[in-house]
Amino acid sequence: MKDPLCQDAMALLHQRVVDLFHEEKPGIVLDVPAAGGRLAQRLARLDFAVVCGDIDPSPMRDGLRWIRLDLNQRWPCRDEGFDYVICTEGIEHLENPWHLVQEVKHVLKTGGKLFLSTPNILSIKSRLSNLLYGYPNYFNYMVEGDSRSNQELPVDHINPIGFLELRHILVRNGFSIVCVTTNRYQKRHSLLYWLIKVLLHTRGRSSGRDLARAEVRKLLLTNEILFGENLIIVAKKL
Repeated sequence: MKDPLCQDAMALLHQRVVDLFHEEKPGIVLDVPAAGGRLAQRLARLDFAVVCGDIDPSPMRDGLRWIRLDLNQRWPCRDEGFDYVICTEGIEHLENPWHLVQEVKHVLKTGGKLFLSTPNILSIKSRLSNLLYGYPNYFNYMVEGDSRSNQELPVDHINPIGFLELRHILVRNGFSIVCVTTNRYQKRHSLLYWLIKVLLHTRGRSSGRDLARAEVRKLLLTNEILFGENLIIVAKKL
């Protein structure tokens, strides 16, 4: 099945991650799932030591160090062996997102950072898709299959996960969110979308009595979450 995330969107996603790494000190990076190693090659040129992890190493580019790794199983990596872990467009393919974050916690050094991306189901566009069609962007669960065999085809993106759930999983596993950004904005200049944004701001204002709740509410009302196509979250292991 063709990946619904188009190539230019993935290229923009990789570029944004590379931009973020320009601000980091060189270290050891685990890229999972590496999916051929395009991003790993770019980071290697920035003097990062990159290890690619993937269940299928066959499309891996020459010159890259790789390990066979199933995101659903225990990762074959030593504890606290990496300064950074990257997981771009992987968590939405898993039945158990908690397992991924727990494995990252094992392999990441204290003070190390996780760079995680996933389709943004809390964007205004994705919320409208869910309202009108019954599913958020990039999670089309409508029946598709071979009429001759009467078999339903599997869906690659099986687990829509929003920012609030991701934040909860990360915090519960000892991470602190450093940055929330996106690969690109969608419908940012649409009058309808801006009217919806105003409505969300009006209904979503915090009383300010609970500072932690107010900070999360503030993030939920940012342009990155309201208009971003794919979320990129940077979280630090405490």
